[in-house]
Amino acid sequence: MSDSHTEHSGAVIDTIQSLIVAFVFAMIFRGFVVEGFVIPTGSMAPTLMGQHMRIDSLQTGSSTPVGLDLAKGQRPDVSKLRDYMAGRSEPFTRQTLRASAPRMGDRILVAKWLYPFSQPTRWDAIVFKNPVAPEGASGTYIKRLIGLPGESIWLVDGDVFIQAPGEDRFHVARKPRHVRDGVWQRVWDSSHTPQAPDRLARRWTGMPWIGYPKSHWRDVDGSLQSDTSDSTSLTWDVDRFPLDDWNSYNMFRPVMGDIPVSDLRVAATVTPAADGLEASLSMSVRSHVIQYTLKGQTASISMWPVTDAAAVTRVEGAISGLRADQPVRVVAEHIDQAARLLVDGVDVVTLEYDWDPTDRLRAASGASDSNLTDAELSRRRPVEASLTWEFDGSPVRLSNMQVDRDLYYRPSVLTGHSMRHEAVGEFAGSIVGGQPAAATSPGSVVTLSPTQYFVLGDNSGNSLDGRLWGAPAPIVAEQVDATPFVVPEDLLIGKAFAVYFPAPHEGWIPDFGRLRFIH
Repeated sequence: MSDSHTEHSGAVIDTIQSLIVAFVFAMIFRGFVVEGFVIPTGSMAPTLMGQHMRIDSLQTGSSTPVGLDLAKGQRPDVSKLRDYMAGRSEPFTRQTLRASAPRMGDRILVAKWLYPFSQPTRWDAIVFKNPVAPEGASGTYIKRLIGLPGESIWLVDGDVFIQAPGEDRFHVARKPRHVRDGVWQRVWDSSHTPQAPDRLARRWTGMPWIGYPKSHWRDVDGSLQSDTSDSTSLTWDVDRFPLDDWNSYNMFRPVMGDIPVSDLRVAATVTPAADGLEASLSMSVRSHVIQYTLKGQTASISMWPVTDAAAVTRVEGAISGLRADQPVRVVAEHIDQAARLLVDGVDVVTLEYDWDPTDRLRAASGASDSNLTDAELSRRRPVEASLTWEFDGSPVRLSNMQVDRDLYYRPSVLTGHSMRHEAVGEFAGSIVGGQPAAATSPGSVVTLSPTQYFVLGDNSGNSLDGRLWGAPAPIVAEQVDATPFVVPEDLLIGKAFAVYFPAPHEGWIPDFGRLRFIH
């Protein structure tokens, strides 16, 4: 046999060996370090998207993902679509929309090595085996981690309240900045106003900020301008643009009974025409007024009950002031029982309040009857929020305006999904159709053991999550944990940290503009 033939055979064997080693290392890496998953449904939308279509408005220029989580055989009904940047009731016509072909869900990377060496953190997006249906690829779920081992969890007016071991009461769970910034959902944006309003199906009456006196305000190229130094105001039009938990992702599969939301963010670039402008934004939320004020070189936040303006709490900080023709970016946040005022990206002043669940239920519902129980209060509809800008001392221009709302974890009731399996042991007979879902009322507070977690989906209206699961599958109940509504530690897979292959354009071309870390 020639030397050249021997060398060729050796090279082939070396290549095969290299491929085998590479395959083994890839499998080890996939099994123990990082693995990719595809998001199948919209339960975490719009943070993460399942199979969907992207609806582009030829009127407002908005681009909106709309989920395709439809019943088998059901087709998308275009008549359900709304060009919501032109008003919640504004229907699309075939001349005002462009719909993409169906797109697959986001592909994400999951750090599987993380949890054996560190503890999961509240607000992580985690991947785990669903205790109710753990079999196969469809049994792998992704949700947001809400409750940690040993805690008690109570969902009140859309927020998460936690009682940690050793504490004697519940406190609201506040999201860190990176999570807050990642989960705001857009209600309206001045950069998406209709280009040909006379062609809308419904009469366009202008931006949702209503000026008073009306004669002193005008819309100029997507900005609002006043022409007087006297007192003027802008009030939010809640009829055309409701402040509730409606989610544009669910337009093909609407959720009944939108619920008012009071955790809001209002932003605008404020440009005075002269020195001396005084500007304030008032949010009427949860039977209280929260007022964000810029006056001279002072920024302040004040809060008082609507029935007692003298009972005011006030905090303030220093700013450089509002000067003629100098635009200032103003952002007013109210989220997780904290109000923040940001000026040109700087967090200038914060006012936090520490209501317990009973305080929150009474304020949110506007209930004056002190005899109502927490259970009765939890069934009452929250009071709708209102927004008002006020200006004095100079004409002013407002541009680049937005209004956003926070996640809202919905109350619900147990259904057939919740009774897919019979509860066993101490939980037998405890899961009954029609009773409040887990953690959504004082009678259904969830208390976790040292090896249990509680999870929820960001798209609360269309998420089958810890509120609704009920009893685990028999194999989980027998071999892992029989507790309903929770995720046992042994079923955790890892933390989702990045979208590496966003839902693609036509074919297999990734939408690279939506590569992102997951917050």
